Amino acid sequence: MNWNWLGWLLWLGALAYLCWVIHYIRVHQLMLIAKTGNRVDSKLMTRYVLFLVLAFCWVGGMYYLTFGRNVDYTDTAAVTVKTKYETLQLSSSGTNYYYVLANRSQGGNHVVSYTYSTTSQKETVSARFAQVTTSDNLVEGTAKQYPWNLKKLQSLDTNSSHAFVAEMNVTYKNTILNGMGLRSGRPAGQFTLIRVPAENLVEKD
Repeated sequence: MNWNWLGWLLWLGALAYLCWVIHYIRVHQLMLIAKTGNRVDSKLMTRYVLFLVLAFCWVGGMYYLTFGRNVDYTDTAAVTVKTKYETLQLSSSGTNYYYVLANRSQGGNHVVSYTYSTTSQKETVSARFAQVTTSDNLVEGTAKQYPWNLKKLQSLDTNSSHAFVAEMNVTYKNTILNGMGLRSGRPAGQFTLIRVPAENLVEKD
């Protein structure tokens, strides 16, 4: 069992408490009007404000833990990182040979995905979470936020004749903090680094 049960319990508690506060204010306001004819009582207003502040802090805190907290991919206490490395295989289209096929949107304005072949399979990945590099500077741009093993990448770059793919998957560990945000055991991030020797080995679809 992971710690996500704690997150569900805290979410239910936060929403139940907020509903209770709203009900409490409504009932006491009706009682105040019925008994005294007044709509404002300083003691009750103070109590309302305190209850509402606590309710909004609770709900807001849960929202931050679940949706707003940024992932630190280098935090080994919070996430598990697994990287798979494979050598790219040449594919052909007519007389053209390529390592990667860049698939464009219907309008042809931008690349939406990349297709490549390895020794084990043919795969298509979203361009949003992938990057093709032809530079000796293997990790640049968006890929920099991920904890790549640079020595491994450089060794693979040499041994594969500059044609490989590194697929990183990051998963939230089963910790109390992750559980409070309903994140334990769930994917935290994924990125595919595709290395090719030259730009002319990237085919445009």
